[in-house]
Amino acid sequence: MTGNYLYLLFGAGLACGLVLIGAALGYLRGRRSAPNSNSEIDRHAMLRLLQELETWTTEYSGNVSEYQSRLSELSDQAKRSAGGQGSVVGLLGDIMQSNSQLQVRLDAAEKQLERQTRQIESYLTEARTDALTKLSNRRSFDAKIEELFMAYRKGGKSFALAMIDIDHFKKINDTYGHPAGDEVLRQVASILRQSIDNPYLIARYGGEEFTVLLPGPLRVAADRLDGLRRRVASETLRVADKTIPLTLSIGLSEPRDEVVPGVMIRRADEALYAAKNIGRNRVYFHDGRQTLLVGAPEVASSQSGST
Repeated sequence: MTGNYLYLLFGAGLACGLVLIGAALGYLRGRRSAPNSNSEIDRHAMLRLLQELETWTTEYSGNVSEYQSRLSELSDQAKRSAGGQGSVVGLLGDIMQSNSQLQVRLDAAEKQLERQTRQIESYLTEARTDALTKLSNRRSFDAKIEELFMAYRKGGKSFALAMIDIDHFKKINDTYGHPAGDEVLRQVASILRQSIDNPYLIARYGGEEFTVLLPGPLRVAADRLDGLRRRVASETLRVADKTIPLTLSIGLSEPRDEVVPGVMIRRADEALYAAKNIGRNRVYFHDGRQTLLVGAPEVASSQSGST
């Protein structure tokens, strides 16, 4: 009974190992197909991890077969020696020894699984995180907005999407240098984390642009983001010994009757463009028909302006 129990326990551990291998392979395939993936070091590290998993699962699979055969032999000997108590005692001792050896292997396998799980979790976290700001990255954003949108389509709660752009970021880089620009991105990320309560997701969308997924309704979310914009505009960032003025332009939208979230993203982008086009340091939202300035009846026009 003990031998069978340990065998089943080990089989469960082996199955977990195979699941981890599948997760690792899925991760590796995603990294290879990611549009901005250029991390050869990460890929090599994952390949080494897969090779280690393959080695020890093969080894322990062989051990299970070996112990199963041994226990079967001992069982047959016990049947043949049923008349001799001393022989049975000896066989029981052999069985206990085999089970003890298997337990050692099981303990080693459990530790190995824990270590490999931590490594895979680390890789997956890196795959979802922007290296500079430590916010979620574009991949995480795409997955989250799809999740929220599908829930909304099934009758769930609405939500708002905010697209946030740092005004004149190129000028910041040109004037203060790219290291200062990177620090501005990190500080803006920190401001977003500290200032926005209970968001569904805050992500770096790309370059100097950020996205926030937050509860609706749209106009309430727009007012919240306008408060953030005013606070940022009223202060200056300190980067090393430099004082850098900073403003944000923000565009928002919410899901409507569309069947894919891309339409909602396009409306938020149109609202952001309106904020940049009209003069920056503004929050616009798209109500499904037009883009409107928060706090004023002003409607975005078609006048030109640099972004």
